[in-house]
Amino acid sequence: MSTAMMYYLAWHEDDWLDEILDRFPEVNAVVPTAKTFSMLAEQRRAGEVTRAVLVLNAAQEQERCHAFLQLCMADEHLSRDPLYIVGLSPEEEKRWQDAYPHAKIIVITGFAVEFDYDAVLDRMEIDLGGA
Repeated sequence: MSTAMMYYLAWHEDDWLDEILDRFPEVNAVVPTAKTFSMLAEQRRAGEVTRAVLVLNAAQEQERCHAFLQLCMADEHLSRDPLYIVGLSPEEEKRWQDAYPHAKIIVITGFAVEFDYDAVLDRMEIDLGGA
């Protein structure tokens, strides 16, 4: 049986996590560490998860976020999974996009309450396979 999983990776709870939990029935929210990478990679290798969407909030601990993403990019399965990077300022967007060209970088300008989370969550849902 095909299993799809949304992984939300962040150092702290935030608005993105709230929005994702409101939309998706199953979300694995974890801290982006080497131990987490090992768990994700093993779930993919074992076939427990056949489709995944990774959403990384890089607002904090950016060097550690980069280290986590480098592990993911070296993995045969995780490197192909859709990747969304959120929590960045407009000034940081280009640097992260250059480092991870296949990632969808989501930058909120203005007030968060005015941001169209639904448009982004719709894209994530499509990437997850409509699950």
